[in-house]
Order: sequence, then C-alpha cells, then structure tokens
Amino acid sequence: MDIADLFSIGAVVAALNLVLGLWAKSRIEGSIKHEYDKALERVKSEWKRTDVLLAERLAAFKLLQKKLVSIRRYCEAHKNSESGNEFSARPEDLDAADNKSILIHWTELETFLDENLIFLSCSCNASFERLRDQLSLGANMELWLASDPEPEVVSSKASGYQAISNRVSECIDALFKDLGFPNET
Repeated sequence: MDIADLFSIGAVVAALNLVLGLWAKSRIEGSIKHEYDKALERVKSEWKRTDVLLAERLAAFKLLQKKLVSIRRYCEAHKNSESGNEFSARPEDLDAADNKSILIHWTELETFLDENLIFLSCSCNASFERLRDQLSLGANMELWLASDPEPEVVSSKASGYQAISNRVSECIDALFKDLGFPNET
C-alpha cells in the first residue's frame, strides 16, 4: 500500500465522517426543534385557555359583585329608614332592580352562584356560605316583620340588615382577593 492509497482511504473516511456528522447534527437539531415546537405549542395552548378562563371568571365576578352591591344597597336603605337619617337613601328611593325582598335577592344570588361555582375559591365559597346563612335569617326577619311582629323584632331590624351588609362586604372582599386585587372598602 502506498501513500496515495492511504490518502485515498483517509479522504474517503474523512468524507464519510463529515457526511455522518452532518447527518447526525441535522437529526439532533431536527429532534430538538420538534420537541421545542411541541413545548411551545403546549404553552401557547395553555395561555389561550387561561386567558379564556380568566375572561369568563372576570365577567362572572363582575356580575356577582353587581348582585352583592344591590343587596347591600337594599340593606343600607332599610337600615337608614330605621335610623331616621334624612339624607340617606330610603327603600322607596331604590331602583326596581335593588328594591326586592331579601328572599328574592337570595334566590337570584343562589341561581347565579350555582351557575358560576367553578370560579370561586374555597375561601370565597365559605364567605358566600356565611352570606347564605345571614340571608336566610334576613328573609325570615322580613317575613316576621310583614306579620304583626313583637316590638323586639322591630327594634332588631336595623341590626339584621347591618349583619347582612357586613356579610356582603366580606364576600366582595373575598372576590377581590380571588382576583388578586386589594379591596379598599
């Protein structure tokens, strides 16, 4: 074997090594690019799903907050009518959407909560459970007040509405906390 044959074999081996190296490099790059593209698509899909979920959650929270404010307006008006404050809103000053009995407010809130329960955290749901209990007592109070009530029932009317108003504020605070916003109420 002479030197020309060795150079020929060396050139063939080098060419083969170069071809195999380029082939392996392209395969590895393709594999990495494919895995990266799959991961990127998964992240984009998750972001899109999260955006849709957050948009629906925000819309549900806005409507829930609107219902809670309506209940609070109703309670505040009834509480103010008992205190004799002439500058505060009275029940007759409320819009028709706000001037409903506690039972009607409660029923509307229950329906809405049933439809949107998936968006509430456990702590927020617990706040709404306490509000439900207070609304139950408030509905009973209003039924009792509609009959011929005892004087102590009439005198506790303002504190009953105040307790409901306090629970509504607690629920609004829980909603703000769920959204990650500080509430300055």
